[in-house]
Amino acid sequence: MNPVKNIMQGRLFGHPIHMMLVHFPASLIPISAAVSAVSYFRNDHILALFNFYLVCIGAASGWLAIIFGIIELIKIQDIKEPFKIALMHGGLNTLWVSVLSIIAGVQFKYFPGIHIPSSALVLTQAAVAVFMIYSNYLGGQLVLKYGIAKKE
Repeated sequence: MNPVKNIMQGRLFGHPIHMMLVHFPASLIPISAAVSAVSYFRNDHILALFNFYLVCIGAASGWLAIIFGIIELIKIQDIKEPFKIALMHGGLNTLWVSVLSIIAGVQFKYFPGIHIPSSALVLTQAAVAVFMIYSNYLGGQLVLKYGIAKKE
C-alpha cells in the first residue's frame, strides 16, 4: 500500500499511529505535574523552565494523538457502544490537552524567564493528570474490551 495513503488512514507499517503516540502525552502530563509541584515547593526556576518544556511537548504530542484518534473514531462511527466510549475518551483528552495548551500559551509570553508556578497552576496540572487516568482508561477499554484499532 502507498505509505502516504497508509498514514492518511492512521496506520504506520500496519499499526495504528494513535496508539503509538498516546504514550507521550500520557507520560509527559503526569511528569509535568510532578515537576511543577517540585518547582513550586523548592522555588526552583530551572525546574519551572523544565516544566514549561514538558507541558509544551506533552501538549504538542497530545494534539498529534488527537488527530490520529479522530481518524480511528471515524472508522468506528457505525459501532454504537464503542463509538460513545470513544467520543467520551477523545472529548476528555481533548479537554486536558487544551488546558495544557492554554498553560503553555500563557507561560510562553515570559519565555525564557518562566516564573515559578502558582499553587493554582500546580493544582490544575495535578487535576489534569489525575482526570486523564480515567479518560485513558476509556481508551484502554476500547482496545481491550472491543478490539478497536487492531493491527490490519
